[in-house]
Amino acid sequence: MECIRVLFKKHKKHLPKKIQGTWLGELCRFGFMIFLSAWILQGIRIMNWREAFLKLSLTIIPAFLLILLGIPWWISFIIAHTLNFAFNGQLFAMYTHMGATHVTPQHFLEVTEQLAQICAAKSYLNAAIAYGSLSRGCFKSTSDIDLRLIPTKGELNWWKCVFFAFWLRIKSFFKGYPLDLYVYSPKVVVKRMRTDELPIMVNERNKCMMRWYPERVEFDEFVKIFTEANIITK
Repeated sequence: MECIRVLFKKHKKHLPKKIQGTWLGELCRFGFMIFLSAWILQGIRIMNWREAFLKLSLTIIPAFLLILLGIPWWISFIIAHTLNFAFNGQLFAMYTHMGATHVTPQHFLEVTEQLAQICAAKSYLNAAIAYGSLSRGCFKSTSDIDLRLIPTKGELNWWKCVFFAFWLRIKSFFKGYPLDLYVYSPKVVVKRMRTDELPIMVNERNKCMMRWYPERVEFDEFVKIFTEANIITK
C-alpha cells in the first residue's frame, strides 16, 4: 500500500539548523519519523489554549472510558490518541504531503468552494484565510491547504469556532481533503504565517482583515487562477 511505502522514504522537511546534515536530521526525514512526530504532538504546540484543551480532552476522556471497560491504560491511550489523530488531526494532510493520497485539482477546488460557503454562514467567524503557493494557483498532488479561522470577539464565539474547526477536520477526513486547520486571533495569525505569499480570503466579514492584509487574493480571484492553472475546460 502507498500509505505504508511512503513511511520508508525520505521526504522534504524543515529541520532545526543544529541537526541539518547530520544522521539525526536524515533519520527525521523518513516518513515513519514524520508520522510518529505528528501522532505524538498532533499540532498541539501551535494551537491556542482552547484548541489544546479540546485536543487533550478528546484523548483523555475516551481513554478513561476504555479503562473503565477493563482495557489496559496504555492500550486505551494508544487507541484514543490514534482516533484523535485520525479524525481531529492532520492525518490526511500529512499523507498528502508525503505523496500517498493523490488529490485531484477538481476535487480540491470543489471541496474548497464548499468550505467557503460553510464558513460564510457562521456568524461567530470573522474570517477564514488560506496561505501558501495556492495564491498563485500552484497545485501538486502533495498540496494541502493551510487554513486559519479568525473568530469574532467574545469567549463564546472562540469556543464555537474551536468546535467548528473540530467538525471541519472530521468532515475533511471523510471527504479526502488535505486540510491543515487552526483557530487564531488576527495578531497571532499575522505573526505565525508566512509573509512572502499573499493570503487567500476564503471568507471575510466586512473586510475585517484589511488592516492586517491590505494585499490579498480574494476568493473569486483564487478560483479563477486555480481553474485556469490546473483544470482543463473544454
